[in-house]
Amino acid sequence: MVRLFCTDLAIAKGEPQEGLGALAERHLFIRWPKGKWRRPRYMAADMSEALQGAMKASMGHGRYVGLVDSGSGSELELLSFPDGRRHVPADQAEAAALVIAWGAGQALPGEVFARQVILCCTDAKTDACCARYGFPVYKALAASTDAFDVLQCTHIGGCHFAPSVIVMPNRDRYGRLTPADVPAFLDALSRRQYFLPAFKGRNGLDEARQTAEIAAMRWAEGHGYAQAAVQLDETADISADDMDVRFSVAGIALSVALTRTQFDVQGNCRDIEAEAFKPVGRWTVSAVFAS
Repeated sequence: MVRLFCTDLAIAKGEPQEGLGALAERHLFIRWPKGKWRRPRYMAADMSEALQGAMKASMGHGRYVGLVDSGSGSELELLSFPDGRRHVPADQAEAAALVIAWGAGQALPGEVFARQVILCCTDAKTDACCARYGFPVYKALAASTDAFDVLQCTHIGGCHFAPSVIVMPNRDRYGRLTPADVPAFLDALSRRQYFLPAFKGRNGLDEARQTAEIAAMRWAEGHGYAQAAVQLDETADISADDMDVRFSVAGIALSVALTRTQFDVQGNCRDIEAEAFKPVGRWTVSAVFAS
């Protein structure tokens, strides 16, 4: 029997990922060897009960705490975003105290680094697609650039859009990258642009406006304008399932028509095994027109 993967099914169903760029406001990652990752992530092997408890206590309410690894560097290191700080604690006891303090709103001590960081989920403990599609992209990214810090990380959501990739510190979220996309993806990042073929949407906008803005930026690029030329103007609700989002692009009025479309979503490979799905309404682009 041929195994089915949630990422393949989502593509076959035509489920879009545009509009799903929402992300926690603050992130803290603990560098921990991938071979010791477990599910749930705060139960990592050889991690003290104090550090496990600190991870669990500091998650939620706009905060994400996870694990990263690059196969090199300090085994125990803390990295926080969007402030871009890194700190190597003396031991797990200090790490636990810092995680608790971070969860309470305190900044992580240590140096501030300006480099962009690319996080790629390769967490097979959570979903098979994250390893099947995430690890080849992580390897391609790591082999293709020394201008960015490239790290593999634990589950960050969006398994059926694997590989799940986040670019910090701006919290830009991507999915469905392939190794063949890596050169163009890195080129876009180096120019401080979004890589639109895999971009999920800009933080700060809701799903509909994220979806529409990506369509508007694609239109702009196709007509010789920069992404930054796209400015959101207004939104008109036409009906419960139809919306018109308007932009200006270098003085041109641009309208993006959206339609609410139903998809039977299987968010991870376990849902396939359980023959479970959830009907979800998603905004899709029905037309883009300039006036």
